Amino acid sequence: MRPIGLHELVTGFFVHHLGAHRNVSPHTAASYRDALKLFLRYAASARHTTVDHLSLEDFDQALVLDFLSALEQQRGNTVRTRNQRLAALHSFFRYVMTRLPEQAERCQRLLAIPTKRALKPTLSYLQIEELKHLLAQVKTDAPLGRRDYVLLALLYDTGARVQELVDLRPLDLRLESPAFVRLTGKGRKQRICPLLPATVRLLRHYLKEQQLSPDAPEPLFRNPHGEKLTRHGVRYLLAKYLIAARESMPRLAHLQVSPHTLRHTKAMHLLQAGVAPITIRDLLGHVDVRTTEVYLSIDLEMKRKALESSELQPSAKRLSWKPSEKLLTWLEAL
Repeated sequence: MRPIGLHELVTGFFVHHLGAHRNVSPHTAASYRDALKLFLRYAASARHTTVDHLSLEDFDQALVLDFLSALEQQRGNTVRTRNQRLAALHSFFRYVMTRLPEQAERCQRLLAIPTKRALKPTLSYLQIEELKHLLAQVKTDAPLGRRDYVLLALLYDTGARVQELVDLRPLDLRLESPAFVRLTGKGRKQRICPLLPATVRLLRHYLKEQQLSPDAPEPLFRNPHGEKLTRHGVRYLLAKYLIAARESMPRLAHLQVSPHTLRHTKAMHLLQAGVAPITIRDLLGHVDVRTTEVYLSIDLEMKRKALESSELQPSAKRLSWKPSEKLLTWLEAL
């Protein structure tokens, strides 16, 4: 039997396993591709050879651990990014194990490398007045400014992930009553998000100005060259308006604001308006309601601090302990 080389394994992993069998999204495939490219280049350098001359025998646990350390120390990657790269390698070596059972022991050692625990970043969101101030920085007297305003308003209104937003097409919108937008999230799962009347009006004017048909399949948001706006493009324009907003509202300087912050902001505003967590889960496209409960925890903590700072809290003097045989009398007085 002809031996299976590394080139054939990598090709089969992407074409057959990820493409034909698992049917992963293009974004997942691209993430796995980037991880394999980085690892193969690192392995070739460490083994003093070229990528084309690498073989499975060149891969061991020490090499993978060194690669993961290099991601953090040399490339400055976060622990989360490090774990994402490791997940891609795990997926590849699980595939290798199905193709080459004789390599099971080697693959098992590599699959035993654990993910690294990371500190969870503080979840930040914008107050209503902060959000309004940020949107007020957008100059809507020019087409690009009007595009940016519609984009940011839609990002907040739907609580969409930035990739879900840039993937939108006019045919994903329904602007007649009941108005909604169809978002395609992780794992190609689709969900329906209702649109507020103000957002519907913005989208109607935007489609007319951009000369986009309601059933057009091209991207809803495009750059000045007519190409699909990217996630990096959205981050860039948000950062631009954030710089302007911080000049006149200094408290924004202490907040880490990204496109995902508008998603957190929508969730918190819904929760504070009395919307049930399970409804918020469905609107945001969370797989598990436990993911949504982080907003509930933050809201409860805010309420606790508000109660502690109010004038209605019991005084320490009233609750002070004085030895007494009349314990029930003291308890009744609480």
